[in-house]
Amino acid sequence: MRVRPLRGLAACALALSVALLGAPAPARADDGTVSVQKVGDTVLRLLRLYSDGGLSPDEIAELVSQVIGAVRGAQSEVITHMDAIAAAPWLGAARHHILEFQDIEVFENPALWNWTQAVSGDADTAFSVFEAVSDRKTANNLGYAIHTLYPIALTARTKAGFGTTQMKENYRQALTAIVNKLMPVCTSSPGELDSHPLIYQVVHDCRTPDGRRVILQDYKVGGDWVEGPYTAESLLDEAGKNTSWAVAKAVLQTMAQ
Repeated sequence: MRVRPLRGLAACALALSVALLGAPAPARADDGTVSVQKVGDTVLRLLRLYSDGGLSPDEIAELVSQVIGAVRGAQSEVITHMDAIAAAPWLGAARHHILEFQDIEVFENPALWNWTQAVSGDADTAFSVFEAVSDRKTANNLGYAIHTLYPIALTARTKAGFGTTQMKENYRQALTAIVNKLMPVCTSSPGELDSHPLIYQVVHDCRTPDGRRVILQDYKVGGDWVEGPYTAESLLDEAGKNTSWAVAKAVLQTMAQ
């Protein structure tokens, strides 16, 4: 398409749209969700290599150390989100597991076995609480606990020599529940400037998984896209970025590989 110059009336329309809708919000820097996603990706790699067999105890220890490093990198982000629901009765145990996990290499049996069973149970409890709550912001915060507790439990079970098949399936179910329950909700409608012959505008009013309202646009002036265009998937991805929904979606994709 040939790009037409932006002339007087179109320029005025552009200025009016900024006044009506507000200047586009600057892209938010990643608030830690990439680090949280890395936890899930790392433990899935551990499970794939372990299930192939033939790993020595030293090789398993090295892989466990990689998961410890990923959890350490995401620790502050996860605890920040969990602090928002500090009244939850299981929260103290969840925070304890995140902090204690860094010492897993010095755990000896039967302490390792007992702790592994405890963190496995708390991971499933976090999932049960997630399913029970109705507030999306609270559920989003619980999602961050799930994203850390299940990888910790799976890593601990691997080190302890316990089975991981059922726990991995529970993890998959938890991720799927997060994706389904916390999917962003967007309503799209023609913008106020859409009737202008040089302007195409569709306004997407989105509710994010963490309780915010985000306004996005498919907005073209003449031949130039000012914002967008969004596909159905990219619209959800933009509205849901930096939330536990985005992490769950990404880790599920890794799990399917």
